[in-house]
Order: sequence, then structure tokens, then C-alpha cells
Amino acid sequence: PKQGGLRMQHIISTVYELTKGKAIVTTDVGQHQMWVAQFYKADYPRQFISSGGAGTMGFGLPSAIGAAIGVSSELNWPICCFAGDGGFQMTEFELSTAALHKLPIKIFVMDNKYLGMVRQWQDMFYGKRYSSVSMEGNPDFVKLAEAYGIRAFRIKRSADAERIIQKALEYNEGPVLIHCECEEEDNVFPMIPAGAPLTAMMTEPPKGQLEKPTGST
Repeated sequence: PKQGGLRMQHIISTVYELTKGKAIVTTDVGQHQMWVAQFYKADYPRQFISSGGAGTMGFGLPSAIGAAIGVSSELNWPICCFAGDGGFQMTEFELSTAALHKLPIKIFVMDNKYLGMVRQWQDMFYGKRYSSVSMEGNPDFVKLAEAYGIRAFRIKRSADAERIIQKALEYNEGPVLIHCECEEEDNVFPMIPAGAPLTAMMTEPPKGQLEKPTGST
């Protein structure tokens, strides 16, 4: 990653620090989901809401809406949704539901302009022969949120992350969307190639191209 570039890990760890670990966290599916599990340290029951290995893209925003409606107001914790740019667009129309009900959810759109997890596999196992993973047609997510009457912020540099995230956390008059323009080709570790045993876990980038995963086509 380039120096000063915005990384998803930094966004997530900053949210953890500013909320002091007391937030209801929902995720979509992909690299950001793995990083949320690593960098938002869930210390309380029913705090981390994710579709897990079911891989339900589009899960993040609707589950945040459900949490906002279902969680007791006495808890008074922020509800933070972390969604990738791909999965978010599968259910982004639910922004209207959040806006109509003035639900104070914080929506972090982690935009790396790729279907990141699929790109990572094509990077490692297929010699970067990328196919159907580019999201270069993404909208301006700030303008998209504003079209629904939702407050929105943009983060491009890691130096701005804490200041902007703090402003988003303090806004509770309705939903707020934070468009995080992240590093495009960052890879998540550890990972286990498909069909491989736990002993084959990878904790760092390979030196060269790997053989394609067992059972893949």
C-alpha cells in the first residue's frame, strides 16, 4: 500500500478506539469482514453481527437497520455497519428505510473499487489475471447518500480518519454514511486456500504465484 493511503484496518481500529469497544457492529461479506473480525475486538455477547461463512453479500446494511430497531435504547451504543462497495450496492436501496425511520446507524462503505476477496484469490492463484472483479463503475457514495437525504462524509487519507469518524459518531439525528476510499490492492491474512488443511494457513504474501486451490475450476 502507498504511504499515507487509507487502509480498511485503520478505519476499523479507529472506530474501535473511538467507541471504546462499545458498539453493535454489522458486516457485509469480503475482506472488510475478515478485518472487522480482527480489528474490532468484540468483548460482549451479541455485539458482532455477520453472516459468517454463509457469505451473504448485502447483509451489512439491513442487519444494521434490524439492530437499530431491535436494540434497547437503554444500551445507548452506536450501531456501525461495515460494508464493501460491492456488497453494499446489493441492498443500498434500504437507505430509504434508514432515512424514513431516522435510524442513527453509521454506514462505513469500504470502497477499494474491487470485489476484494475474489481479486485477492485471482492475484494469488491466477497470476493477477483479473476477471469480473473491477468496480470502476461505482457511484459517488456521498452523493448517493445525500440523494436519500442522508448525511455523508468522505475519507481519502489516513490522516483525516479520526477527525471524520468522530464527527460521524457524534451525529445521531439519523443515518450517516462514511465513504472510505481505501487502498485498491490490499490483501487480508491469515487465509487458508480452498481445500487445504489448517497447517497450510498463509500469514503473509507468497513469494511467487501459487497453484490454484484444490477443487477450483
